[in-house]
Amino acid sequence: MSFGIHKYFNDRGFYYLHTHIITGSDAEGAGAMFKVTTMDMSNPPKNPDGTLNYKEDFFGKETNLTVSGQLEGELGALALGQVYTFGPTFRAENSNTARHLAEFWMIEPEMAFYELDDNMDLVEDMLKYLVTYALNNCLDDLEFLNKMYDNELITRLKGILDQPFVRLTYTEAVEILKIQKKI
Repeated sequence: MSFGIHKYFNDRGFYYLHTHIITGSDAEGAGAMFKVTTMDMSNPPKNPDGTLNYKEDFFGKETNLTVSGQLEGELGALALGQVYTFGPTFRAENSNTARHLAEFWMIEPEMAFYELDDNMDLVEDMLKYLVTYALNNCLDDLEFLNKMYDNELITRLKGILDQPFVRLTYTEAVEILKIQKKI
């Protein structure tokens, strides 16, 4: 699937942009970050006010594992038009559920001058391409998952290919959820 992701973007003229894993910025302000330090945390250097003296650390300032390559991707898109990042990201939220991973690989396309409809077209096209890629290249794995975990998986994946994605406003989505009593 990683190859399929790279092939999708390469075939559409995107540049693959490697972004930093260790960073001094919080790209999204989305939550807790894993700190990266070479300081001895049992006896760290301190400033006169008692705060950690990061000038004594390897990077000379507070650093973390990245939550996103988005900031660098946005800069790359301004220079190159279309870029994507695909690499590891880290989230330090202490939420031990299947929906909150501490480490995962994230695809982040960034395109200069795309409008909302352009973004939605790209996402739909990419997802349909990757589902097709999985069905054509990973069928043994999908059949195993279909048999062992979810006997509707392959049917549902094929269903993604048969229908255009529904597009609606935020307000319309909230109304649907209210009807379904999900909020």
